Amino acid sequence: MFEMISIIEDNFSAEGIEDIHFIVWIGIGILAIVGYLIYIPKKKKQERIKELEDTWPDVLADLSEELRAGMGVESALDSIANRRNDRMGLMLRDAVSDMRDNGFGIAMKNFAARSESAMISRIVSILNVALASSGSIATTLEKISDEFWEIYMLRKERIAKTQGTANFILWGGSILCPLMLGAIVAIFGADQEIGAEELNFDMAGLNYYLFFYMIILGASSVWMQAVMLQKTETALWKTPIFIFLSITTLLLSLQIDLS
Repeated sequence: MFEMISIIEDNFSAEGIEDIHFIVWIGIGILAIVGYLIYIPKKKKQERIKELEDTWPDVLADLSEELRAGMGVESALDSIANRRNDRMGLMLRDAVSDMRDNGFGIAMKNFAARSESAMISRIVSILNVALASSGSIATTLEKISDEFWEIYMLRKERIAKTQGTANFILWGGSILCPLMLGAIVAIFGADQEIGAEELNFDMAGLNYYLFFYMIILGASSVWMQAVMLQKTETALWKTPIFIFLSITTLLLSLQIDLS
């Protein structure tokens, strides 16, 4: 451990950066690795859910049209599933197969559970209620499809407007700001010669607290982006990753020497 800190000090030493800083940096690096290993599967899960939710409005609209044309629920779902070559089509084919054994209600509940989407689960629950109350599934589907499509488009438009700003906050806060702060301290905090006089600056205190400020800056950048894009489910595991990036960027930029 001490040999590792000694090696790190030889390459990343700066005025005011002490052993405690390097120990914290290594600890956050370990947390970043753990966070990355947890974050990647969760991110892929969210991407799968998003893929299903993006295609769900089309499925509802197609199902409503098929039912109004006189087809049964099972036949309509089978027809829609066979026309799709994506993940939704595969899941619908499984749902149709399940429907033949367990009926519409149970099959659709299983479908919603496999989708892992709260939005799809809510709509499936509404459809099951409509079926149980002998209501018109086609009419219910048409109303749900229209409202769902409006909500989906509003959400897509909001994300499109905020995506760039949110990503700038994330990468600006975790990479750009540490780089600029470290470079300013490294360049203008060095001893300067003005004529016959030499100006000496004590940057130890500033660097000491600047290191810990990077922890706040990195974490804040992650959570601000997560809140703006409504992706707080994975923000916890991204936090140590971007804190580590912020600190690493600061330590690297403090090594800048233009003399």
